[in-house]
Amino acid sequence: MLLDNENKNKKVHEWIEEYTTNGKMSVVSGYFTVGAMAWLSKNINDNISEFKFILGEMVDWSGHENDALDLLNEELSIEGAFQLNVLAQKAVDFLKLEKVEIKTLEPNFCHAKLFIFNHFENKTNNNYFITGSSNITESGLGLKTTSNVELNHADFGAGNYSEYLDWFNDLWKDEKAHSKKTIIHEDGRKEKKDFKTYLIEQIELIFSAYSPKDIYFKILFELYGGDLLLDENDAEFSKKMGRLENTIIYKNLYEFQQKGVKSLIKMMDKFGGAILADAVGLGKTWTALAVIKHYEFEGYQSLIICPKKLEQNWSKFFEKDNLFYRDDFEFAMRFHTDLQYDRWENPKYKGKDKFDIHTFCNSKPLVLVIDESHNLRNNKSERYKWFVEELLAKTKGKLKVLLLSATPINNSLWDLRNQFRLLVKDNDYGLKETDLEIGSIDYVFRRSREAMRIWQSEGAHRIGGLIDLLPREFMRLTDALLVSRNRKWVSNIEKKLHFPVKEKPDNIFVTPKNFGTFESFEELFE
Repeated sequence: MLLDNENKNKKVHEWIEEYTTNGKMSVVSGYFTVGAMAWLSKNINDNISEFKFILGEMVDWSGHENDALDLLNEELSIEGAFQLNVLAQKAVDFLKLEKVEIKTLEPNFCHAKLFIFNHFENKTNNNYFITGSSNITESGLGLKTTSNVELNHADFGAGNYSEYLDWFNDLWKDEKAHSKKTIIHEDGRKEKKDFKTYLIEQIELIFSAYSPKDIYFKILFELYGGDLLLDENDAEFSKKMGRLENTIIYKNLYEFQQKGVKSLIKMMDKFGGAILADAVGLGKTWTALAVIKHYEFEGYQSLIICPKKLEQNWSKFFEKDNLFYRDDFEFAMRFHTDLQYDRWENPKYKGKDKFDIHTFCNSKPLVLVIDESHNLRNNKSERYKWFVEELLAKTKGKLKVLLLSATPINNSLWDLRNQFRLLVKDNDYGLKETDLEIGSIDYVFRRSREAMRIWQSEGAHRIGGLIDLLPREFMRLTDALLVSRNRKWVSNIEKKLHFPVKEKPDNIFVTPKNFGTFESFEELFE
């Protein structure tokens, strides 16, 4: 029977739950989640006298002590984060049982997936196997609906059952199947640790070292911090960052801002653009200055396009009494209102920079920084069209685009879509050939808009519910191209940083009695 976790046949967990009677269970899986392991413990543990697991690592084996295991639930929701402690404890209690034996393949990667049940009387009709694509995970077992496509073949003791059982027993005895894990410490020292003990210790960290609040903010950090792109062991990137790290601007940034700078540079190097959407007061201008300085070192010229009212916010960095004056910034500056023919090339509006459109289209590599980018959220506006057709489309050299906005969404998700399209010269398919593999930006946002419509119609308005409904492509897109933090998030990351608490407003209620000798509105109107 075919089990694909979507057809009318039983899901993997339904098959296991219905047909597992008294006997032994043998499992091969590339990786597991604590939620799925806790499910096995709850639903079939009482019937099984012996468990044998051959488990791989989540990533290719490298032997370092900080290798990541997929101990969290797949595509973890906010609610799942708060259930994690309970699931982790159940998984640990299960793994500690003497009847549970575990081996790993080292240094090979375990890609096979097999569940094989052997009835205690070895009755053919009671034995079964399941093999295919399902790991010991919630989606693998069919406990949750995901975008993963699973395909498995399940059958009883007749047919290929004995071949699968022999295959498992041979693998269990094979020299590459180890009950010990090799750990390489930072000083190069190697240590052999019992693999079962190692797994238990790693899972125990979830509920012994971290409070629910810690886990919650860790998840938010991984989802929205933008630092997933960073690799601290990337020697080439560290070398590129060396000059920037010695600048005054970089040294004056908080750690969360420095990490934001590195994330933005990684994004812009890889995809050509990024959006910095930190909340008001978190230093987007300083963060952007550090990004600009990095690309100045790389040979780029910089153009800032901002609202006229923010001119002093940027021009002050040229003044001798400014803290960053010695960093010697060289950016040019124009205004949103200049994004039209009769103003861009008009000497009256060029100011001291004296740059015309052709300078930017044909000279050395360019970094475009758009401050208050939500002002360009309407792709039907004349400014948006001019910006795309006359500046982005005609730029022949290397181009990096950085958008700054505390409110990238004003009216609808379409606002954010239009700003994402600015990163790829308004090309709907501009990310198709990248690692993101997003064919159409518009299609992703149409699906996202429909998900938001469904979420709003439900009435509960839990943010976790919205995240569960949004397509995975939307999350991939925002993870890869957007850095966004708020004050609460920063306060939990930067323990020494405190924000002022706003005082409650002093409300003054005006009534007819407050208007001197007037006793009614009619008298006041007269």
